[in-house]
Amino acid sequence: MKLKKLLSLTLTGAMAISMLAGCGGNPESQATQTSAQGDSTDEGADVSGDSGSVDSGTADASDDGADSGEMTEITVVLRTLGTVDESASEAVEEAVNEITQKEINVAVDLMWVDSAKYETQVPMMITGNEKMDLMMFTPNPSTTFNTMMAQNQLMDITDYLNEYGPEITNTLGEDLLAATSKDGRIYGVGNYGPLTFKAMLLVRRDLADAAGVTQDLENATTWTEVHDAIQAISEQSGQGLVNADVNGSVLMANPALCAGENFSDGYVYDNLGDSANMFMANKETGKVECMYFNEDVKEVLRRTYDWYQDGLIYKDAAMSQDFGATLLKNGVGCGLLTTTEVGGEQTTIATTGYDMIVINPVDESASMITTGNLTKFGFCVPVTALEPEAAIKFLNLLYTEGSGLGDLLSWGIEGRDYVVNDEGLADYPEGVTAESVSYHIADFLYGNRLNITPWAGNEANVRQLQEEANEAAAVSPYLGFNVDNTGLEATLTACINVFEKYKTTILSGSCTGDFDAYYQEFLDELTANGIDELVSAYQAQLDEWVANNQ
Repeated sequence: MKLKKLLSLTLTGAMAISMLAGCGGNPESQATQTSAQGDSTDEGADVSGDSGSVDSGTADASDDGADSGEMTEITVVLRTLGTVDESASEAVEEAVNEITQKEINVAVDLMWVDSAKYETQVPMMITGNEKMDLMMFTPNPSTTFNTMMAQNQLMDITDYLNEYGPEITNTLGEDLLAATSKDGRIYGVGNYGPLTFKAMLLVRRDLADAAGVTQDLENATTWTEVHDAIQAISEQSGQGLVNADVNGSVLMANPALCAGENFSDGYVYDNLGDSANMFMANKETGKVECMYFNEDVKEVLRRTYDWYQDGLIYKDAAMSQDFGATLLKNGVGCGLLTTTEVGGEQTTIATTGYDMIVINPVDESASMITTGNLTKFGFCVPVTALEPEAAIKFLNLLYTEGSGLGDLLSWGIEGRDYVVNDEGLADYPEGVTAESVSYHIADFLYGNRLNITPWAGNEANVRQLQEEANEAAAVSPYLGFNVDNTGLEATLTACINVFEKYKTTILSGSCTGDFDAYYQEFLDELTANGIDELVSAYQAQLDEWVANNQ
């Protein structure tokens, strides 16, 4: 992989220094809505930073149940995309155990938790000292990597990875593991898969054909050309661009920024591990800033407002609780701007239910690997874990090519829930549909995605394309840096609340009255609630990080 060496010390050297100096300290922080949960620790459940440090002796193979011949039992908590039926999951758990008990002498109790409950249930399990040896960090506010680091809920797993995680360390290397590290110590393992994303403007071909603008869109290189084509479609069909998400985003496609008039002006920014989606490194200066004060961002949002006034945007975009692909599938809208991973283009298009014209408004060469790519989904060991060695053995097996665990957790039981077709892609068995399948989740949640059989609708060589894209991708100079919100939680919460107040109208362009006045009101409220304090603190953190990692 074309990854820059960002650390001045190797993990081994940093580990040795850290072991001499002692582990723990204040870890990263982010979404502060759950800051009170760290105070609700039950008596006897030690979730301090020190409890997360690994005694160098505990990672010795002689202490492991496999070496003594005893079966080690672990509990693994997995986030899903919906409710998993118990009768269907029992067969998956049994199949997983057939592999783990044979390969690593570990019995696994799998606990599937849907996304709506995960962010409340898992922190309560930690503070309640419930049995849990391996869990996931997710985009859910209270279970982001940064949030759980801020709550001192994650165990230092550096020594365990060195002892039991060769496939993990060989796959990610020190550069990508740095994204989930603090002071040279590792506290989590990000999922590996396509690490770069591309922006796509999708427009229904049938509506473009009817309006006579198909070629105009296919040859477009500027936003004025897109505007004129969408206007023709809107006048002919009454349909406009829809929101991509429930925040009302129409022309924002984070982390790709469709800046400027020409597509060539667009770029990808580094959000510096900020899961609140409010901060970025300035493209020109590299300095930390609140993205809504950035001139390029303001230009995109002003364009959104102008297009809404021209009738080019779905009038209910600010209020919609449906994602854009769902709206399009239901016959609402003519297109949307979204981001997708490399290799996921056809799957994204298929979800709309229409033949789509595909426009790439941000050059793919602008993509880069950032900390946020590795901290969206991944695995970690809670400080309350009783069997961290076995947990890492299981995670390592999940990262091992040919183990079969990834297919089991993603697609279920072969023959019952999926089959492998002639193209080598997973698909529903004959007579089984998305509505009737017993077990089906997704391939981006669990471990090394490149080891999981792609689902039908993808190119047969999609995994090769994704790996090649990873190899060719540029790397942010700040890979491994996460903004740390420790001591700033109240200020960040106040600023997030301001953003929540304004986001749907600003991102959809549907604010009433004068845009400039409304937008300035938004910025003034951010300033009044301490956004400058956050920017200053994060800049000091970044300066220190750069000085220590050049």
